[in-house]
Amino acid sequence: MTSSPDLPDDLLPDADPLALLADPGVVPDRAEEYTAAVRDLVREVEALSGLEEWASAEALARRAIVLIDRTVPLLADPDAPAAEAAALVPLHALACARSGLGPDEVARWLLTAQANGQEVPALSAGAYAEALGPEGAAGYTASLAALHDLDPGTAARLDTD
Repeated sequence: MTSSPDLPDDLLPDADPLALLADPGVVPDRAEEYTAAVRDLVREVEALSGLEEWASAEALARRAIVLIDRTVPLLADPDAPAAEAAALVPLHALACARSGLGPDEVARWLLTAQANGQEVPALSAGAYAEALGPEGAAGYTASLAALHDLDPGTAARLDTD
Protein backbone atom coordinates (compact mmCIF):
# COMPACT_ATOMS: atom_id res chain seq x y z
CA MET A 1 0.00 0.00 0.00
CA THR A 2 1.35 3.43 -0.87
CA SER A 3 0.77 6.26 1.49
CA SER A 4 -0.82 9.54 0.64
CA PRO A 5 0.89 12.76 1.70
CA ASP A 6 -2.32 14.22 3.13
CA LEU A 7 -3.58 11.18 5.12
CA PRO A 8 -1.75 9.24 7.82
CA ASP A 9 -1.38 5.53 7.06
CA ASP A 10 -3.83 4.51 9.80
CA LEU A 11 -6.60 6.52 8.10
CA LEU A 12 -6.10 5.02 4.65
CA PRO A 13 -8.62 2.34 3.67
CA ASP A 14 -7.29 -1.20 3.68
CA ALA A 15 -6.76 -2.91 0.37
CA ASP A 16 -9.62 -5.10 -0.85
CA PRO A 17 -8.92 -8.52 0.66
CA LEU A 18 -10.44 -10.21 -2.38
CA ALA A 19 -8.50 -8.25 -5.01
CA LEU A 20 -5.74 -10.78 -5.61
CA LEU A 21 -8.14 -13.72 -5.63
CA ALA A 22 -10.46 -11.95 -8.06
CA ASP A 23 -7.57 -11.30 -10.46
CA PRO A 24 -8.27 -13.28 -13.63
CA GLY A 25 -4.58 -13.17 -14.56
CA VAL A 26 -3.51 -15.89 -12.16
CA VAL A 27 0.22 -16.40 -12.35
CA PRO A 28 1.10 -20.02 -11.55
CA ASP A 29 4.14 -19.15 -9.44
CA ARG A 30 2.35 -16.80 -7.02
CA ALA A 31 1.33 -19.46 -4.46
CA GLU A 32 3.07 -17.66 -1.61
CA GLU A 33 1.23 -14.44 -2.39
CA TYR A 34 -2.10 -16.26 -2.70
CA THR A 35 -1.46 -18.08 0.59
CA ALA A 36 -0.97 -14.74 2.33
CA ALA A 37 -4.11 -13.34 0.70
CA VAL A 38 -6.20 -16.32 1.82
CA ARG A 39 -4.74 -16.11 5.33
CA ASP A 40 -5.71 -12.41 5.42
CA LEU A 41 -9.25 -13.28 4.32
CA VAL A 42 -9.57 -15.90 7.04
CA ARG A 43 -8.44 -13.31 9.61
CA GLU A 44 -10.94 -10.79 8.27
CA VAL A 45 -13.82 -13.28 8.48
CA GLU A 46 -12.68 -14.23 12.00
CA ALA A 47 -12.63 -10.56 12.98
CA LEU A 48 -16.12 -9.96 11.59
CA SER A 49 -17.35 -13.06 13.40
CA GLY A 50 -15.74 -11.89 16.62
CA LEU A 51 -17.66 -8.64 16.30
CA GLU A 52 -20.81 -10.66 15.56
CA GLU A 53 -21.08 -9.02 12.15
CA TRP A 54 -22.54 -12.28 10.86
CA ALA A 55 -24.04 -11.02 7.60
CA SER A 56 -20.76 -9.37 6.61
CA ALA A 57 -18.76 -12.43 7.64
CA GLU A 58 -21.07 -14.68 5.64
CA ALA A 59 -20.94 -12.52 2.52
CA LEU A 60 -17.14 -12.16 2.59
CA ALA A 61 -16.55 -15.87 3.26
CA ARG A 62 -19.01 -16.94 0.54
CA ARG A 63 -17.38 -14.67 -2.05
CA ALA A 64 -13.91 -15.79 -0.99
CA ILE A 65 -14.84 -19.47 -1.24
CA VAL A 66 -16.05 -18.98 -4.82
CA LEU A 67 -13.01 -16.93 -5.86
CA ILE A 68 -10.54 -19.31 -4.23
CA ASP A 69 -11.99 -22.22 -6.16
CA ARG A 70 -11.52 -20.29 -9.41
CA THR A 71 -7.94 -19.16 -8.82
CA VAL A 72 -6.02 -21.35 -6.38
CA PRO A 73 -6.25 -24.60 -8.42
CA LEU A 74 -4.51 -22.76 -11.29
CA LEU A 75 -1.37 -22.20 -9.23
CA ALA A 76 1.66 -24.39 -9.80
CA ASP A 77 1.63 -25.24 -6.08
CA PRO A 78 -1.94 -24.85 -4.75
CA ASP A 79 -1.44 -26.87 -1.54
CA ALA A 80 -0.60 -24.07 0.93
CA PRO A 81 -3.37 -21.66 -0.13
CA ALA A 82 -5.84 -24.55 -0.32
CA ALA A 83 -4.95 -25.60 3.23
CA GLU A 84 -5.45 -22.03 4.46
CA ALA A 85 -8.78 -21.84 2.58
CA ALA A 86 -10.13 -24.87 4.45
CA ALA A 87 -10.47 -22.63 7.52
CA LEU A 88 -13.12 -20.59 5.68
CA VAL A 89 -15.63 -23.45 5.60
CA PRO A 90 -16.41 -23.66 9.35
CA LEU A 91 -16.31 -19.86 9.58
CA HIS A 92 -18.76 -19.55 6.69
CA ALA A 93 -21.00 -22.28 8.09
CA LEU A 94 -21.15 -20.54 11.47
CA ALA A 95 -21.84 -17.19 9.83
CA CYS A 96 -24.65 -18.81 7.81
CA ALA A 97 -26.19 -20.15 11.00
CA ARG A 98 -25.89 -16.84 12.86
CA SER A 99 -26.69 -14.38 10.07
CA GLY A 100 -30.31 -15.33 9.70
CA LEU A 101 -30.03 -17.06 6.34
CA GLY A 102 -32.90 -19.46 5.91
CA PRO A 103 -32.04 -23.17 5.93
CA ASP A 104 -33.44 -23.51 2.41
CA GLU A 105 -31.14 -20.71 1.19
CA VAL A 106 -28.11 -22.39 2.78
CA ALA A 107 -29.09 -25.75 1.26
CA ARG A 108 -29.60 -24.20 -2.18
CA TRP A 109 -26.25 -22.37 -2.06
CA LEU A 110 -24.39 -25.43 -0.81
CA LEU A 111 -25.83 -27.80 -3.41
CA THR A 112 -25.32 -25.27 -6.22
CA ALA A 113 -21.69 -24.67 -5.22
CA GLN A 114 -21.03 -28.40 -5.00
CA ALA A 115 -22.80 -29.17 -8.29
CA ASN A 116 -20.78 -26.44 -10.00
CA GLY A 117 -17.60 -28.27 -8.99
CA GLN A 118 -16.53 -26.32 -5.89
CA GLU A 119 -13.43 -28.17 -4.68
CA VAL A 120 -11.12 -25.67 -2.96
CA PRO A 121 -12.09 -25.44 -0.21
CA ALA A 122 -14.18 -28.59 -0.11
CA LEU A 123 -17.76 -28.13 1.05
CA SER A 124 -19.94 -30.73 2.72
CA ALA A 125 -23.43 -30.81 4.17
CA GLY A 126 -21.92 -32.08 7.42
CA ALA A 127 -19.90 -28.88 7.82
CA TYR A 128 -23.12 -26.87 7.44
CA ALA A 129 -25.28 -29.03 9.73
CA GLU A 130 -26.07 -26.23 12.19
CA ALA A 131 -26.90 -23.75 9.43
CA LEU A 132 -29.03 -26.30 7.59
CA GLY A 133 -30.90 -27.60 10.62
CA PRO A 134 -33.43 -30.37 10.04
CA GLU A 135 -35.40 -28.36 7.48
CA GLY A 136 -32.38 -27.44 5.37
CA ALA A 137 -30.90 -30.93 5.63
CA ALA A 138 -34.18 -32.38 4.37
CA GLY A 139 -34.24 -29.88 1.49
CA TYR A 140 -30.61 -30.65 0.66
CA THR A 141 -31.32 -34.40 0.66
CA ALA A 142 -34.44 -33.97 -1.49
CA SER A 143 -32.53 -31.81 -3.97
CA LEU A 144 -29.71 -34.31 -4.06
CA ALA A 145 -32.23 -37.08 -4.82
CA ALA A 146 -33.75 -35.00 -7.64
CA LEU A 147 -30.27 -34.29 -8.99
CA HIS A 148 -29.59 -38.02 -8.95
CA ASP A 149 -32.47 -38.52 -11.39
CA LEU A 150 -31.13 -35.79 -13.70
CA ASP A 151 -27.37 -36.28 -13.36
CA PRO A 152 -26.41 -39.45 -11.48
CA GLY A 153 -22.66 -38.81 -11.84
CA THR A 154 -22.78 -35.40 -10.20
CA ALA A 155 -25.16 -36.62 -7.50
CA ALA A 156 -22.87 -39.55 -6.67
CA ARG A 157 -19.91 -37.17 -6.38
CA LEU A 158 -21.85 -34.99 -3.94
CA ASP A 159 -23.40 -37.78 -1.89
CA THR A 160 -20.51 -38.12 0.57
CA ASP A 161 -22.16 -36.94 3.81
